[in-house]
Amino acid sequence: MNLINNINYSNESILNAIIESTADGILVVSKDGHILKTNKKFKLLWNISDSILETNDDEKIIASVLEQLSEPKLFLKNVKELYSQPEKESSDILNFIDGRVFERYSAPYKMDGEILGRVWSFRDISTQKQTEETLNHERIVLRTIIDNLPDAIYAKDIKFRKTLANKADLNNMGCISEAEAIGKTDFEFFSVESATVAYNDDKSIIETGQPVIDREEDLIDKNGRRNWILTTKIPLKDKNGNISGIIGVGRNITNRKKNELIRETLYEISESVLTTFDMPMLYKKIHHAVANLMPAKNFFIALFDENKNVLSFPYMVDEYDEPYDPKPLGKGLTEYVIRTGKPILIDAKKDMELCEAGEVELIGTPATIWLGVPLKENDRVTGVIVLQDYDNPKAYGNDELQLLVFISEQIALAIARKKNAEEVQKYVAELNELNQTKDKFFSIIAHDLKNPFVTLLGFSEILLSEYKELQSDEVLYFINEMKNTADLSFNLLQNLLQWSRSQTGKIEFHPSNINLFKIVQQNILLVNKAAEKKDISLVNNVIEELDLYADEDMLNTIIRNLLTNAIKFTNTNGIISVESRINKSMVEIDIKDSGVGMDAETVTKLFRLESTQSTTGTNNETGTGLGLILCKEFVEKHDGKIWVNSEVGKGSTFCFSIPLKE
Repeated sequence: MNLINNINYSNESILNAIIESTADGILVVSKDGHILKTNKKFKLLWNISDSILETNDDEKIIASVLEQLSEPKLFLKNVKELYSQPEKESSDILNFIDGRVFERYSAPYKMDGEILGRVWSFRDISTQKQTEETLNHERIVLRTIIDNLPDAIYAKDIKFRKTLANKADLNNMGCISEAEAIGKTDFEFFSVESATVAYNDDKSIIETGQPVIDREEDLIDKNGRRNWILTTKIPLKDKNGNISGIIGVGRNITNRKKNELIRETLYEISESVLTTFDMPMLYKKIHHAVANLMPAKNFFIALFDENKNVLSFPYMVDEYDEPYDPKPLGKGLTEYVIRTGKPILIDAKKDMELCEAGEVELIGTPATIWLGVPLKENDRVTGVIVLQDYDNPKAYGNDELQLLVFISEQIALAIARKKNAEEVQKYVAELNELNQTKDKFFSIIAHDLKNPFVTLLGFSEILLSEYKELQSDEVLYFINEMKNTADLSFNLLQNLLQWSRSQTGKIEFHPSNINLFKIVQQNILLVNKAAEKKDISLVNNVIEELDLYADEDMLNTIIRNLLTNAIKFTNTNGIISVESRINKSMVEIDIKDSGVGMDAETVTKLFRLESTQSTTGTNNETGTGLGLILCKEFVEKHDGKIWVNSEVGKGSTFCFSIPLKE
């Protein structure tokens, strides 16, 4: 307690009572250094003898107590300084050798505005200081423990602002000092999605008082980095029991979760080889698996064909660029990974260095960070898996690079296995098709090729055994029928041989520039006799100056077979026309008849070996459908298409496309 500056009590006894009742030691000294007043507490605090006090000499009292002080010179200096400045007030702390601590207060002693001396008060605050030091020590110990625990520890007020954050929590937020976090909410450190989840939890705790225990939180920071925290939050209450905030403890389980995800990812990629229908589905599964481990908004897989020196991009998802077309190996970042065979993380600075060194060239939209990892089979680079970000240069770091390297082996293996599986499926399908082809081939030989010979043998037997009894017109009839049968058999045999050669790859493909009108006219002349028998008109409406780039033998076979087929299913006095039109780089050729036509179901069975069967024409002509299959194969050799427009009773139009001349 400080003594009032102006002591103006007239009653000495009241003054003494006041001085003696205070907890402070009081000393009043005159301007000339004589002691005017002390109390018992002063004597007790300083352990001053009566003989010294009775001298009423301030200097002697000072001299008697100096040896008790930790810093006697400083004490003496301050006393002299105050005596030299009568108007000055002062407050400081005195430390004693025995550990005691005094609080000292000094002020001028005034009466009626005149300074008569100086008043000193001394209070023993040793217990208070010890308590403060103990509390401060405990606070330091507690804070040291909190800051060095591996778990994040934090506190928030009722407005969800941080009031405390230890080092682990600062690390989760990406802060260096606690000052960066105090007074701020989760929305300033984490993605909106993550911060919203935390906000809803905190709000529920404040409103209900119910804690959150061991909840896994998926936190995505402002750099897009994903962390998993096992969180416990409890309400913080004031002395009145009212909720004043939240205390939270979070254990970073990111490494554990990543290991779990890596195992799941490796299994998912491996399993995808069996569960996906085709390569595009596998690539999509791989993308999904990688996205579980790191940001993957911009992702592509590039495959390298070493024999062709071609880089293809079978799967690409990107915010800005369209999927790249296959291309020869160039100087892009992807090619750089293929050339070096090493994974690389490229930021703007590294990209500039590689460009200046002539190692790479800019291809596509520039990214702020680019991560590429080679895919390898037996130490041979077969492709590259790439992740990139256009906005956040911190989206990927060394952790993501190492992680992608780790799973790249499984990705490369999955792609290779799926390719092999598709090759096996392709071979199985081809083998099944070959078996069907073989069966159909023998069926045609056994049935369709056999029947004409039965007819030939029968007629020749009649001619041989009964020629003397036969009339000349009868002989002519049999000879004519034998000729027709022989023509049909030859045409069938010719188709069989051509088809057989096409199945074994023995037909060579030699395209050249040829005139379509002349080819059509030649084939009309070849089939004209068959048309004349049914009084069918054949019309060539093809553009006379139109040249194609085609194999002449194959084109002859296509047109001849389609004309023969049209004659077969056209009634007497019908019309068959051949027309042409240009469609971009292709010529579309129509062979249109006025025949019986077909229903939709029959149309779907055309050009399919498994659906071919002997059919009868309008004049009982026979056929196998093999000619149409041959037409389809020869058209597709030219990268063209063949199709049919038909309606029952209204005829059919067979259309096919062939490239224009080069």
